[in-house]
Formats: sequence, structure tokens, C-alpha cells
Amino acid sequence: MAAIRVGNNEVLLELDRMEKVAGLIGNQTFPLSAVTSVDVLADAFDGVRGLRSPGLAIPGKTRIGTWRGRGKTLAVARQGTPAVQLDLSGQKYARVVVSLPDAEDVAARIRAAAGLPAGQQLTEEEVRFTSGMVQLAGTWAKPAGTVRGAALILPGSGPVDRDADHKRMPLGISRDLAGALADHGIASLRYDKRGTGASDGTFLAAGFRQNTEDAAAALRWMVAQKAGDLPVFLVGHSEGGYHAAAVAAEPDTRLDGTVLLSTSAHTGFETGRWQTAQIGDSLPVFVRLLLKVLRKDLVTIQAKSVEKIRTTTEDVVRMQGRKINALWQREFIDFDPIPYLERLQMPVLAITGAKDVQVDPEDLDIIAATVPGPVTTRKIEDLSHLLRRDPKAPTLSDYKRQIREPVDAELLELVGSWVAEQANAGASGSSGTQQLAH
Repeated sequence: MAAIRVGNNEVLLELDRMEKVAGLIGNQTFPLSAVTSVDVLADAFDGVRGLRSPGLAIPGKTRIGTWRGRGKTLAVARQGTPAVQLDLSGQKYARVVVSLPDAEDVAARIRAAAGLPAGQQLTEEEVRFTSGMVQLAGTWAKPAGTVRGAALILPGSGPVDRDADHKRMPLGISRDLAGALADHGIASLRYDKRGTGASDGTFLAAGFRQNTEDAAAALRWMVAQKAGDLPVFLVGHSEGGYHAAAVAAEPDTRLDGTVLLSTSAHTGFETGRWQTAQIGDSLPVFVRLLLKVLRKDLVTIQAKSVEKIRTTTEDVVRMQGRKINALWQREFIDFDPIPYLERLQMPVLAITGAKDVQVDPEDLDIIAATVPGPVTTRKIEDLSHLLRRDPKAPTLSDYKRQIREPVDAELLELVGSWVAEQANAGASGSSGTQQLAH
């Protein structure tokens, strides 16, 4: 089994024979001066995101080798076990995650040797709660020191886990939001969607309204089991913003603030039509020429696909050779956020990037004009839908590059500081709409 030793101004990772063969790696050494942070994870898998290359992955058991996402991660991780997580600067690996039975002691020794502050930024606990007949799994993240509030983090669309990671697109948005909130004394809950990660259920069969019900169940559990009398917040990204608005609008929901990130103020159908127009402009010249020759219009094609989906009656159907979540799509197409936004009396922070090609940045003006409670809006230049910086003309094809970059630091600081400010104010700040210039 792997072991970590500290000495001679370096950290030594020693692997056993099986681990070396499985991960195609040998023992590793890292200068203490390169260690920027040391954390202890309750579950080693929480620190391993991205695509495996090379290495061994046994579902639900082991991840050994190199994972490529936002920088390389060296993993010797066993699910459900505590692990030491090292963040490194200027090294081959940006992160090292190793399952160890004495993770707390090892982490303390590395911090002391590297001259880092004692204690963790946050502690994470694996939790489970029930929504209807389904058990969902998540992570309760609690900052060190005084806890000022608690937030439920809701991810975007697709089969993403508690960190907002898709198998082919490790975004890490929810995990980075949890870290930013913890920096400001805010605890958080994030969870795996139905049929993803450690949650029960089936993703394809889950409807859009069912996802809203899951969010409401998560909030009720967090308030009852963890938050107590703390100020409570919702933080939703993309589809998660829709659910945040719907849950926050319920009259019996106790909330001190809601954060809407890259959230549309239009129906699902209107949002999809706007997306299609943006994507069409960024298609390769040859594809656009071919569509013109064939007299095909992407918006028209999209409208026909919507009508075909609307005629379906089953939860899951096969279209163009693959299964799709038809129930979710039918409900999403008709979902209108305006009636919910009109009932939000608590403070609201809405942020969208100027380079977003999935949500119209101008929807911020509609949110500001619709929400009756105090509203702060922010449009961030060069920020994409993935909450990363995109200095070029915005296209979906740039997403592959963006996921290798961290979530934008300015965005994370805006969210963390705003939630902390509302928590300190007890959600009793001044009313009105505030438009922040970049």
C-alpha cells in the first residue's frame, strides 16, 4: 500500500508493486517548496477528476495512475477511504491524491515541514438523503473556524456528479464553489444527480420537475440536519439556476439569498433556440456552406426536433440511434422561470459571462427587472458558460481547452463574498436593484 514520507526538504510517495504496474508510474518525489496546500478528503475519489491516461480504474473501488483534467492529478485512491490531497506548483502533477489510513497525521507533518498553516480549509463528510423513493448521495463541506451560513449547490444539465463532473467533461464547478464558500465561512451541500456517482435512480428517466423536487429535498435535509439556525442560501449554475429559482419561490422555503449563475430568464424552448443561433455562427465554414447548399436552417431543424420530442409520451425514447431523456426535455422545453423569479423576495445575485453561448447575457436585465427583492447583477467580460475565461470568439469547440483551466477566480470570489455579506447581514439588507459594472 502507498505511503508518504517527509524528509530532506521533499515529500516522497512510495508505491507497492501492484500500484506501480496499475498506474504505469514509479515512486515520486516533490519539493516541499512546491506544496501550496494540503487537505484531507473524507473520500479519496472526491479529489480525482478528469480523464484517465494512463492508469487503472475499477468502478466503485480504485483509481490509480494519471487523471487529466484541469492539470494532471496523480491518484492512488480507493473509494470511501480518507486521503491526503496535495496541490503543487511548477511540477509535472498539479495535484496528488493518496488514500492513507493515517491521512490526518500525514497531512499535519507535511504542513509543518512545508511551513503551511495548520488545519484544513474545510472538512468533508459523505451524506445521504431521500427524495421520494430514491436515496441521493452528496458531500457536506464545513469550513474550519466559525461557520456563518450554509448553501446548497445545484449543478447544470446532464449526468453530472456532486462536483459537476461529467465522465467526458470534468467541470469541477460545484467543488470549486464549495471551496470558495468555505473560504468565506460558508458550509455547503452538493450531491450526485439521480443515477450518477453514488446516488440511486436512473438519470435518463428523471424529469426536469423531478430534479427540482430533488433540490427541494436536499434543501429540506440540509436545513433540518446541518444548517440549524444558520442563514441558508441556494447557488445554482445553468439548469441548477432554474431549480434554484423554483425552489426559492415556494412560500415555505426559508432562504437568506439565492445565487443564479449563467441562468436564463426565458423558457427552455426559447433558450434552446437562442443557443442554436449562437452555435450556427461558430460552425466551420464548410459546414455552414453545406447547410446553405442544402437549404437547411439550424433554427428550423431545432424547432422540428422540439416538435418531435413533444409528441413522445415515454420517459426515455430512442432518437437518431441513441436513447434520450424525453421526459426531462419535454418539461424543460415548457419551463418558464419568470413566474418563479417574480416571487423571489430574498436577495439575489445573478452572474453571466459576456462570452456565454448557452444563455443570453442580456437576460441579466430581465432578472433585475423581474425579481421584486434586492438584486445584484454582474456581467463578466470573457467569461464563458463553463465559468472560465475565453479571450477568443466564443465557441463550443473551445470547451475542451477550457475544462483544463480552473473556474474563474473572480467569479468564485464574487459568489463567496456576496453570500458571506448576506449571511452577516442576516438577509436584512437594503432593497432595490444594484447593477455592477465590470
